[in-house]
Amino acid sequence: MRFDTSCPTSQQLVGSTALGLLPTSVYLGRTFCNYDADQFLEAQGWGRDINVISHGEIKLGGTGVVGFADVAYSRSDRKYTGAPITISTTSVTNFTNSGVTTPYQTILPIGHPDNPFTDARASVQYRFENLRGGSRSVNEGVRAVAGFRGSNFGWDWETAGLWNRAERDDTTYGRLYLPVLRTLMTQNRSLASLAADPNLGHDVVANNKSQISQWDAKATTEFGQLPGGKIGVAIGGELRRETINLNPDPLVASGQIYGLANTILDSGRTVKSAFVEFRTPVLKNLEFDFAGRVDKYPSIKTNFVPKVGGKWTISDTFAVRGTYAEGFRAPSLSQVVAGGAQYFLSGVWDPKRCGPDHNTPLPGGGTTQDCSRSIAGTGGFNPDLKPEESKSYNIGLIFSPTSYFDMTLDFFHIKRTNEIILGSSDQALKDEDRFPQNVSRDTNTASLLVDASGRPIPGTGSLLMVATPWRNQGKTELGGVDIEGRLRNKLGEWGSLSTTLRSTYVQTYKIQQNDGDAMHNVAGTAPGLSDWALSSGTVMPRWKSTLSSTWTRGDHAVNAGINYTGPISLLRRYDGDTTYPQPFCHYGKAQPTDAAKDRDTSNPLYEVFYPKCSIKEWVTVNLGYTYTGFKHWILNANVQNLFDTKAPYDPTSSSVTAGFNEDLHNPYGRYFNFSARYTF
Repeated sequence: MRFDTSCPTSQQLVGSTALGLLPTSVYLGRTFCNYDADQFLEAQGWGRDINVISHGEIKLGGTGVVGFADVAYSRSDRKYTGAPITISTTSVTNFTNSGVTTPYQTILPIGHPDNPFTDARASVQYRFENLRGGSRSVNEGVRAVAGFRGSNFGWDWETAGLWNRAERDDTTYGRLYLPVLRTLMTQNRSLASLAADPNLGHDVVANNKSQISQWDAKATTEFGQLPGGKIGVAIGGELRRETINLNPDPLVASGQIYGLANTILDSGRTVKSAFVEFRTPVLKNLEFDFAGRVDKYPSIKTNFVPKVGGKWTISDTFAVRGTYAEGFRAPSLSQVVAGGAQYFLSGVWDPKRCGPDHNTPLPGGGTTQDCSRSIAGTGGFNPDLKPEESKSYNIGLIFSPTSYFDMTLDFFHIKRTNEIILGSSDQALKDEDRFPQNVSRDTNTASLLVDASGRPIPGTGSLLMVATPWRNQGKTELGGVDIEGRLRNKLGEWGSLSTTLRSTYVQTYKIQQNDGDAMHNVAGTAPGLSDWALSSGTVMPRWKSTLSSTWTRGDHAVNAGINYTGPISLLRRYDGDTTYPQPFCHYGKAQPTDAAKDRDTSNPLYEVFYPKCSIKEWVTVNLGYTYTGFKHWILNANVQNLFDTKAPYDPTSSSVTAGFNEDLHNPYGRYFNFSARYTF
């Protein structure tokens, strides 16, 4: 290996362990060029937003009919910095609109002007500093609604038409045009000559559009008489046309851009639905609601979902309510029609070529790249997807002993079947022997691992691509309780104080990935770690709570809030049908007591700093002030995360620069917001 030190002195470094290099690194003691890519990191990119909303109404004579219309326009413009593009020593997959095309790897032949060796080819890593990095995203949306409403013949009714269009243009700057890039080797061009070629760089532009055209109508009335009052009825219907058009840059679609994937879709569908609902006040303190909805999607049988609810007011201070409902969600267009997304996966552990510790290559030809490989992934559509269905019930208790205090407890249980999820690379590799069609490997004999006798081992070639199409998951069950309490205090000349507590406790969270699989309670854990057989699952803390208070006096109002998100265990407890006799941490130093020998030891000190093996709880405080003393004006100032509490560290985070769980926490730290509102 040779190092080019023709870069400015300010970019030169001498390799040492103080720089974080391993004692075995080839960079130790050598002078090499170092490009500071961190200069392009930013917590938040540049942005500009425009939002315009208009509403109008007109009465049509003495008919009791009112015409109305809404028009809204929005535009957001975001720019993100990024380092100029680099070609590396590894092979890079390139996509066409229908698959993959010839990969690219820089191997300079003997005699190439940048090859320092006279008897061997050379790989090279090079950054095109003259090309712009980063990206830009522009989103535009237009929404228009027009309709009529009125009260005629004993009915209150409304009908309207909706037109909604969204468009997004994404630009990725300074990508490499493959026909020119390949001339580095096919024409023995120097890197300097290639970098100076004006045809090398290409700003990739993808244009995506979606549109909904909809007409709906609804009407309500009352009839009959029950001991508690009249029977109420509501009916309605909807006709909706959905279209989506995702267009990649033509050069990306034809496979002529280095290392970029496509997202392609052009389709539409018409959806019809209708509903009916009855309110029956059986007694003055007892009423029931009955409802049903019918939906018809193309290629899916007509679906009917019912709902039944009731409320019994036992006394002035106590009431009971309950609901049973069924749900239905059809697959989205992008999930069932031809097209879909291609993407790249990084940090993929190949279990057939790297040991269970995720660090040690297997004998017979495994390399460190097999422990953290960058590969291609294809998601895409699945025309055989079934609709998601659900059944849920809840029982609520309402307690209001005084005029200034009330409390509700709602116990809920939700069961979802046929949940639609995107397959994962981890699961595809776990199930490779069962579903080999989802994994693509290099079939070249030279790429295969060899056994102790030197014989090639079939099916062990270098990992190239995994397929992760949308699929139906077995089922998910979720149960717990929602708690809400309100306290209102009158403070005389000192104004009033209102306090609200909202909290959710998750008692049960079970996931069945495939029909017949074992189900374990993974509430308060990382599902894919708690049960090693699971490839996915939303992280669900046991507790999430918010306590907020607002003190109001005259034109002044001060509000404060405390937000709590509970901890998440990273212990491994199950592997499908197997229950470990002793749970163990997935991260840290391997222990003899580990029930499985595939602990992730890439963070060996994790348990030293996090002995509970969990993502810690997160508590933040907000503070705000509102002033209404100026006519027509409302002035507001607030501070989010007053004490600048950092999001807790999450080793499972897919983003190395983030290090936190993006579903539960955020990186904003303390931030301020000021606003003024004028009404006329």
